[in-house]
Order: sequence, then structure tokens, then C-alpha cells
Amino acid sequence: MKNITFLLATLVFFGVSLSTAQPKLELPGGSKFNLGSVYRGAMAERHITLRNVGTDTLIISRVDVSCGCTGTMISHDRIAPGDTGSLLITFNSKNFRGAVHKTVTVNSNDPSQPQAVIQFEGTVVEDVVTTPEYLWFQDAEVGARSTRMLTIKNEGKEPLLLKSFTSELRGLSVSLPAEPVQPGSTIQLPVVYTPAAANPVLAERMTITTSNPHQSEIVVAVYGNVRSQPGAKEETHQQTDSKILH
Repeated sequence: MKNITFLLATLVFFGVSLSTAQPKLELPGGSKFNLGSVYRGAMAERHITLRNVGTDTLIISRVDVSCGCTGTMISHDRIAPGDTGSLLITFNSKNFRGAVHKTVTVNSNDPSQPQAVIQFEGTVVEDVVTTPEYLWFQDAEVGARSTRMLTIKNEGKEPLLLKSFTSELRGLSVSLPAEPVQPGSTIQLPVVYTPAAANPVLAERMTITTSNPHQSEIVVAVYGNVRSQPGAKEETHQQTDSKILH
């Protein structure tokens, strides 16, 4: 009788223990962090420790981000009791200026916090400030010359040399100054577009390489559309045929 009573008590004890076993996610470094100053265009990253302080396996089902600028990579999606995992959080600063605030949500089987929110902030700074952020060529005409002004300011401590210009958009050009832009100074560059063919939707970009170690490239989007001009088209074809004949 005593053996039966002991066996029943043991079964009840283990049954209660099994029913109360559960995972618990802990963030030893806290749920908030600051990236500090990040140069525009740089990729910042931070490793976050995930610890299971519960009594059952912690299962990470997915990790959500509040912005496409944020990326994540987790070392393990199953963390045993007492073990730790690592979550890599990356932030791409190329489309931001000034203060930023983003969130990352860790979804798990922790019943006490199935969605653990991690917040981070920082400040995107620039040595090279470009305005406007994109150039708009609306209703550009085939064979006609259109000009937009691009302003570049050197906020850095060293002279800024604009080295080279590239773009996959045919007919787009800009003349770069031979002399560097001094600290605190501003320069205006005329960006000239002479399209060779009609295009209903223009969505390209141009890149200027610089001597600044933090911002080695200035990337400016180019938007708009190109309307046809039969006269300009004929002139273009005649020029092409002339080149072929020669």
C-alpha cells in the first residue's frame, strides 16, 4: 500500500512538473540599444544575446522588422533551457538622415511574452550633403537638352574631391570640378540630360565617387519621363546611319 501511494505521489509530482515546464526568453543586454552616430550609406550592426531561462525549449518562430532597412539573422531557432543564442541586427543607413528609431520583434513560444520587442535608435550623419535627393526630369524631349542643378556641401573636416561620375542612363552627364570643395563650402553642379529615345517612366540613378572615407559615393536617383519628337528621332537616325556609312 505504501509503495502504491509513493508511486501515485511520484506520478502526480512529475505530471505537475511537466505541465508547468515552459520556456522563457531573457535579453541580458536589455531590449533597447543605441547605435550612436552612423555615417550615411554605412551598414551598422549589433549582436543581441537571447537566453532561455525557462524549463522547456524556446522556439523562435520568426523575427519581424519595422523597416526594410533592417535585417536580422538568428544563430539558433531552438534554444534549450539554460542556453543562449545570438540575434544579429543590421541597419542600412543609405536612405536616412538625422535621428532614426526602429524595432525588431522576436516571436517565440514564451507564454509570458510571445512577442518580445527590441528597439534601437541612432543618428545618421553626413560629411557630404546633397540636395535635392533626386533629380526630376518631367516631360524631357528626345534630342532636347534639360538641365537640373545638384548642390553638394562639404560638411567634413578635409577638402572633398569629386573623383568620377557614372550612370547607366544614356544621355546623362555632369562636369566635375578639378579643384576640391573646401570644408564648409558648397558647390552647384549642372546635371545635363539629352535623351536619345522616348521613355514613359524614367527611374535610374547617378553616382559620384568622392575622396571622403566615410562617404565614398554620392548616389542620386533620377526620375521623370521622355516624350518623343519625330524630328529629333529622324536626326538621331540620320547621324547613326552617317556613322555607319563612314
